[in-house]
Amino acid sequence: MLVVSLFVCIQQSIERFQTRKKLASLTSQQMIDIGMTKERHQAELSQATIVGLMRDVIFLIKNKGQMS
Repeated sequence: MLVVSLFVCIQQSIERFQTRKKLASLTSQQMIDIGMTKERHQAELSQATIVGLMRDVIFLIKNKGQMS
């Protein structure tokens, strides 16, 4: 069960990583359409690194019991 939980955390983190990478290709109009500010856009892009991916995995693992 622990292995499955770890796999799920890694899978969710990879999906977030891929989404953050795709944000880089959005135009200004698309950013306005989804309601994302420039500051939030930059914050998300700064997490689109391997270090950001690992932080996300660790965060999800630590908080797995608290998430619903």
